Amino acid sequence: MIELYLFIASFALIVAIVSHRAFVAKKEEKEAFKEEVSARVEENRKMEKEKVQVRFKDEHLRQAQAKRDDIPRFREEMRQAELSMAKKNFSEAKRHLIQAMSLTKEDFLVALKLGEVYMETEDYKKAEALYRKLLEDDPHNPAIYENLGKIMLKKKAYKEAIQAYVRAVELDEKDDQKFLALGKLYQLMMRYSLAAECFKRAAELSPREVDYLFLLANACVSDDDYENALFTYERILTIEPYNEKAKDSTQMVRLKIKEQESLFV
Repeated sequence: MIELYLFIASFALIVAIVSHRAFVAKKEEKEAFKEEVSARVEENRKMEKEKVQVRFKDEHLRQAQAKRDDIPRFREEMRQAELSMAKKNFSEAKRHLIQAMSLTKEDFLVALKLGEVYMETEDYKKAEALYRKLLEDDPHNPAIYENLGKIMLKKKAYKEAIQAYVRAVELDEKDDQKFLALGKLYQLMMRYSLAAECFKRAAELSPREVDYLFLLANACVSDDDYENALFTYERILTIEPYNEKAKDSTQMVRLKIKEQESLFV
């Protein structure tokens, strides 16, 4: 009889264990199902959100494109900006340029003009930030480096100004104005031989520009290079035979050469 009771108790225990395991498994299955459903709901929510964002972006681009296709209005804004700049009304010019920028995809030249306005109003911080942003899109544009050089010069950051102008002339070796500006910077820093080289390049690009030749000759004099200074003053006289300044300078340089020669006699 006892054996029967033990058998029944063991059987009941086994049934209880199996039932518990089945309950736990069912519970875990329900939890897994709930997690899967939640994950799918979240994924669907994200997908729907992305679709809405894409639709919004497409609509925004479509509207922006519609605005930027207004070529006549863009041209009118640029015309008004140019007129305002000519009249030195830079606040009005800035307004027209910002409006023009919103009407074209090709806003690089507009941004360059806007940088000029910032420079004219001595807002060098904004001008520099604008030009450096433009460099990210066009790192090989000499005009940007030239304008950065002008800003650095205004800020009396001469080393940075020289670096900007050096890069500008590297990218554009046919612009005498860039060589002229770089030469004046070197002259300001008393690096006369480098200044002379820049003025020489400027004079080669504009052979009949006597102002460049005077700058070249003066740089040579400052560098005690009297032979080249004399040669340059004589070149000026071939272009302008009655230039009194060149005549007087020629005589002065000849005296300097004689003084040098006397030291070695």
